[in-house]
Amino acid sequence: MTPRTTLAAVAALLCSAAVSIAGAAGFAADSVTLAPVGTIPGPADLVQVQDTHAYVVADKTLTIVDISNPASPMRRGAYTFPEKIWGFRVVGSLVYVADDFFGLGILDVSNAAAPALLGSFKTPGQAKNVAVFGTKAVVADHMSGVDFIDVSNRARPVSLGSFFVDGYARDVVVAGSLAYAVDAPAGLYVFDLSKPGPLDAVSTQQSATAPGSIVVSEGSGTQGPKVAVLVGGGSLQVYDLSAPAAPVRAATHRTPSGRPLRVALHDALAYVADGREGVQVVDLSTPSTPRVVGAYKTPNPARDVAVAGSLVLVVAGPLPQGNVPSGGGEVLILRRTP
Repeated sequence: MTPRTTLAAVAALLCSAAVSIAGAAGFAADSVTLAPVGTIPGPADLVQVQDTHAYVVADKTLTIVDISNPASPMRRGAYTFPEKIWGFRVVGSLVYVADDFFGLGILDVSNAAAPALLGSFKTPGQAKNVAVFGTKAVVADHMSGVDFIDVSNRARPVSLGSFFVDGYARDVVVAGSLAYAVDAPAGLYVFDLSKPGPLDAVSTQQSATAPGSIVVSEGSGTQGPKVAVLVGGGSLQVYDLSAPAAPVRAATHRTPSGRPLRVALHDALAYVADGREGVQVVDLSTPSTPRVVGAYKTPNPARDVAVAGSLVLVVAGPLPQGNVPSGGGEVLILRRTP
């Protein structure tokens, strides 16, 4: 073998290692490889994806980006709210926004070039995130706990009451007719939204560790059981939802950075925005034994992540300092194989 051949072989090996950890960590055929295909310029703090559009939040502004060609994203439109956006949900042509002291905002994005505010509702404190069940919205509010809101008339949302949690509400998500909410320092609450009458928890427990966010998977069959993943306390806290109204903590998974920020679930895989260690891909098909099956080291710390089909979108930029917006950041568009 000539020196030139040897150098070429080494270069090829290094290139492969840059986008996959399969060889380095000894993963088998079920390992996941992530490769960059495009970038959405910042600033960016949060990202979600629906169909061919990415919704990117930076401080008070939500921007809509067409990613039908992920190698060449196109900005379509934007809307700036009065306060910092802590969380949001995209439901069809509507975006429900948790906008700090402004409360709940309902944005019509049917015309991506000109998003329009349809209505709003002032929650008692700081709105941290929102989830939607039919014509009802549930909002995690720093002061009042979990607010239940009728949004059938989007121009005039009406309060249906609140459930006061023990700590400070941080996040809420809906799966089927159940809502799952977390508060700091340790609470996990389950609500059955199909029940008439005031909002009331069907299950409460103080088994979490400083949860800041929660996501729920609808996994079934070969995709693994349904799980909830809480991020907080420097770890992923995996709950088995085999009995959906009675979560059981199955495992605690420490990530390489010791500071995971957010997670997205797709089938039985958790995609973790793991700060300075980039993106970690964790197999949760057996909830009691999470298993790392892939990673991608982003050039800047990974702060948020969203998954749509084979695309993985990652917000990468300076890490946040408490409640102070970190600023900067961009969205990296990666493609997953297999």
